[in-house]
Amino acid sequence: MDTLTHKEFVEGYKSGKFSVHINENKAGNFVLSNLANKHNKPAHYFWSWLGIILVFPVPVALLFISWTYSISSLIGGLIIIVASRKSAAQFVLQNMIDSEDFFEYVLLHQGAKITNEQGQELKSKFITKMKLK
Repeated sequence: MDTLTHKEFVEGYKSGKFSVHINENKAGNFVLSNLANKHNKPAHYFWSWLGIILVFPVPVALLFISWTYSISSLIGGLIIIVASRKSAAQFVLQNMIDSEDFFEYVLLHQGAKITNEQGQELKSKFITKMKLK
């Protein structure tokens, strides 16, 4: 089986037959899309912007007070940005399980890779049909 439906994906993932790798660099864009769960967006916005602010403007301002505070802000911001990307990937996976439309959207835009126990990549039946037309 190299294609699967949303129902097969959910059953296979929950039973451990499939593994899913989410592209963390694209995950934030998927979380902010119209198809994603609207409850995840505020958290993603907050943590992403907090990380950006702590990496750029705050360290510059803190240089006038203490270089150690500036470095601490920079490191803290980088940690938050990495955590925000991982969190967005988790949001994407949960939304893929909850919504068939979101599942298709992420796979269409190559935001996730689904593999079976043998390591073979699986594609959506819907996307496979679209490519055949």
